[in-house]
Amino acid sequence: MRQVIIICVAFFTISSTNTIHESVSATFNIIERGHVLLLEIDFDEENFIKYGETNSLKITKEDFRKYLQETTSWEIDGRTIMPQILSLKSVREHTKVICFLSKAKKNIKTVKVRNEFLIDVKNHSNIIKLDINKSYKDFRMHKERKELKVIY
Repeated sequence: MRQVIIICVAFFTISSTNTIHESVSATFNIIERGHVLLLEIDFDEENFIKYGETNSLKITKEDFRKYLQETTSWEIDGRTIMPQILSLKSVREHTKVICFLSKAKKNIKTVKVRNEFLIDVKNHSNIIKLDINKSYKDFRMHKERKELKVIY
């Protein structure tokens, strides 16, 4: 009897894991690394291929650059910044992109973000993480919250 209970619990756990684990989001992490500010982006590759205006089944730097510029804007201390893609790597169903933002600045006062990245995906959220000024803050953006201004 004990073995039957264990098998049943294992079966229900395995069968329900896929829907529980599913998180529809992309993360955008602005971090200081040495003398530079980087933007690390992690997102679901399948969602980008469906909604990211690409004609390919593989994400290219050029397609990603265009889509990122159309769907996001970044401003630090009143200065607009265009992320420069350093690397783009897909592993299984996720893609990670690392972008150069600027030389690191001491005591950043404001960060302003507009983010509509993959906003057409049902229940999608964009998580903005700011790891700057020796502090950490994170924010959730979605269809009803597309712009954010953080004052330090």
